[in-house]
Amino acid sequence: MSVYIALVIAFVVSYLIGNINFARIFSWAFAKKDITTVGSKNPGTMNMLRTRGFGEAILTLVMEAIKCGVPALVSYYLIGHFYAGYADLAFFIAGFAAIVGHCFPVFYKFKGGKGVACTFGLFTFHPIFWWMSLIGFVICFLLLLFVVKFGSVVSLFYVTGMSVVATVLFSTSYHPFLIALLVIIWLNVIMIYALHHANLHRLFTGKENKVDLMSKLKKKKKSDQNLEVNDEENKNNDSVEEKVENTNQIEERTDENLKNDNNKDAN
Repeated sequence: MSVYIALVIAFVVSYLIGNINFARIFSWAFAKKDITTVGSKNPGTMNMLRTRGFGEAILTLVMEAIKCGVPALVSYYLIGHFYAGYADLAFFIAGFAAIVGHCFPVFYKFKGGKGVACTFGLFTFHPIFWWMSLIGFVICFLLLLFVVKFGSVVSLFYVTGMSVVATVLFSTSYHPFLIALLVIIWLNVIMIYALHHANLHRLFTGKENKVDLMSKLKKKKKSDQNLEVNDEENKNNDSVEEKVENTNQIEERTDENLKNDNNKDAN
């Protein structure tokens, strides 16, 4: 089989996998709500953070990253094994296809997310860039937590930063498919910026929605504490019920013994 046919197959399969939208799945599974009808109506991680909270947002982020990273990594090793030198090209073709599938899913009438979580998966699952991607994620998380309250700014900062890093490393290593890789990487950047055009317009006009990540974390912590209190109350209630049941059993036995004694006296 030709390497080009293998790359086309990787693109198509990855695109179809990218159609799976975990924001839609989790919002319906946990709250019976369609994520495209609440908040910003975008089926992505940031809208999950605003409308469903920190826990479900992180779960969405992780699953979206896996959705993009796994097909890319499989293509990297599989095609790279049979066609020497094509591993990186296969990785970014498959990864980009999954991002396109997420942003323009055929199963949802081409109305999808904005591709940031998937791009995080693209770089995090790459054998070379994974640790840089994780550092970039931590930096962006801290920026969103303490400095910048705009999710769109932090998202675009991560995508742009990692794309610059990839460009520099590929360029300095004289990769045989350098031009093709750079086209894919920066085509992804352009696509994500285009999908954020409304956010950028609101940002420049001072109308962009802020994300108070600190309050989301405090809310989650308070919710966990309430669950612990409820569990403790349930344990106490169970203990009280058990004591009452034991008392009733003792009373029943006492009554039964008294009846037996009375019967003996009567005899």
